Amino acid sequence: MEKIIAIDFSGTLIKPEIAELASKKRFQILQTEIPKNLKQMLADNKHYDLNKEQISRLTNIKKNMKIKYNTNSKQQVELTGEQILTQIMTNLFQFAMYQVAKEKDIFPKNLIEILKKIKSKGYKLAIVSGIREDIISGMLNISNCTIIDYIFGQNPILSYSNKELLNKIKGKIEYVIGDKLSDIQPAKELKAKSIFVKWGHPTGGEEKLADFTIKKPKELLEIIK
Repeated sequence: MEKIIAIDFSGTLIKPEIAELASKKRFQILQTEIPKNLKQMLADNKHYDLNKEQISRLTNIKKNMKIKYNTNSKQQVELTGEQILTQIMTNLFQFAMYQVAKEKDIFPKNLIEILKKIKSKGYKLAIVSGIREDIISGMLNISNCTIIDYIFGQNPILSYSNKELLNKIKGKIEYVIGDKLSDIQPAKELKAKSIFVKWGHPTGGEEKLADFTIKKPKELLEIIK
């Protein structure tokens, strides 16, 4: 059975300021004032409501509408207006994140090199994230990052919980690495060790719950043997 390390994407595998920059770009596209507390809003996803409210104002799409949608697998489904607003919001985020990935070095210093060393010990790396899967995959391609074995991310309407994504993993999850409480909470149920990274977007309470807390990527080598 494969030994898996599950790692969060935004704020863990990539620098926290990357999502901040992309979120600012999205606010600009939507002609909305950038909130002064954006960093905290990113931690608990409070910015979602602001974005969807503005998209609704600009398009007149209402949450309770029923809208026909043809999926990529050629199935016709019916989405709510709320789901369509979420999809438009994440489409704009996709565009902005790809732009930032082209413009910036998205990874924390030395993290990729550290993860390569960890992989050499026989581990597989799986991204588990509340970010859309196509956004993650696209950014890894833009940044020429090839060390990730599996990606378990969101769909365009953000319908998965972190626990549901983790349950998709085939293999034994040995470690869960993340920057938020929601990233590391499922670790105990999975009988995995949790590692809280302090360079991301914490929501509070992570250090009390996590098995390990680190400030720099190199500390991972002291934990993962």
